[in-house]
Amino acid sequence: MRIVLTGGGTGGHLFPALALAEEFKARDKDCEILFIGSTAGIETRIVPRYGYRLELLDIEGFKGRAWLDKALAGVRAGKAIVSAMKMLKSFKPDGVIGTGGYSSGPVVLAARFLKIKTAILEQNTIPGLTNRILGRFVNIIFIAFEESKRYLPAGRVIMTGNPVRKELLKTGDIRLRRSQESRVREKNERFTILVFGGSQGAKAINTAFLDALEYLTDIRNFIRIIHQTGDADYAMIKEAYERKGIRADVFSFIDDMASVYALADIIICRAGATSIAEVSALGLASILIPYPFAANNHQEINARCLADKGAAVMLKQEDIVGDVLASLIKRFYTNPDELEEIKKKALAFGRPNATQEITNSFCQFIARARRRVDTVATA
Repeated sequence: MRIVLTGGGTGGHLFPALALAEEFKARDKDCEILFIGSTAGIETRIVPRYGYRLELLDIEGFKGRAWLDKALAGVRAGKAIVSAMKMLKSFKPDGVIGTGGYSSGPVVLAARFLKIKTAILEQNTIPGLTNRILGRFVNIIFIAFEESKRYLPAGRVIMTGNPVRKELLKTGDIRLRRSQESRVREKNERFTILVFGGSQGAKAINTAFLDALEYLTDIRNFIRIIHQTGDADYAMIKEAYERKGIRADVFSFIDDMASVYALADIIICRAGATSIAEVSALGLASILIPYPFAANNHQEINARCLADKGAAVMLKQEDIVGDVLASLIKRFYTNPDELEEIKKKALAFGRPNATQEITNSFCQFIARARRRVDTVATA
């Protein structure tokens, strides 16, 4: 079998695709995988590390651009469809799955023109414009939230959840064993806070957390900080910790999220679909701070899905002043039972089998399509 996975730009679109690639290879070691991404995306440095073949399109987004830039982006999109058709004709895939990002639209449309079986992942509660358009043409639409169904063609939608990489799910197994063993915090074991704003960082979260530390002086020696800043803020945040005399593990980007998830007692992060999928599948406690400028305000709606069930705490960006964030951290530090209850509810919300469900459904769809072709050919 040959499968094309397309999507990227940010980790939220790329990592689900990597999870699917891993599962396709686990099902069939001879399965050939091709990633198609954008020249400007995070996939250019991440995909080669996993050993997959990668082709790139010269394409960029339309949002927030002046009309002339949008026109130029439209021309690039047309050229990207032509380039994608050439790539697909050369690779001859059995199916194409789009996971979002700049490259996903042109590749999925090219596959449709070539009559290749297609699917997309809608990872958020409210689908973006690209997936609403693609939803009219693709064979299958996999969704992560029940709320998405109303926006998409009913006959093509399958509720699966978002794919999570196996290396991360092993983290969940470790945490579950520790919980079942009723682990008690030892004197030298610090309360670990993991802060990140997605693969590209989030300035508002970075600065608010540094401000919060000014209100945590009484417990500062009893906490451990792991902070992914993004490239833009790395030097500034690292220097700020040093200036304040606070010890912290500061990274621009964390490759091994499994290790830091295993350590975390509480996570402070955005409410992107992939972060929510990972946090819930692993049963992690989180303070979710939605990106307020996300399309259709989907991050806040994502976060509320968990918060309304007691599976996370949500703070709006305008509310993350230092003392408010610090009081939440102290609350969880001093109330481990409440923290454990949030973890249980997060785990109940999660769908750790999403990756298998998606690959199974897509492979079965391709197999049925092949049988129909064979039946027609022999009739």
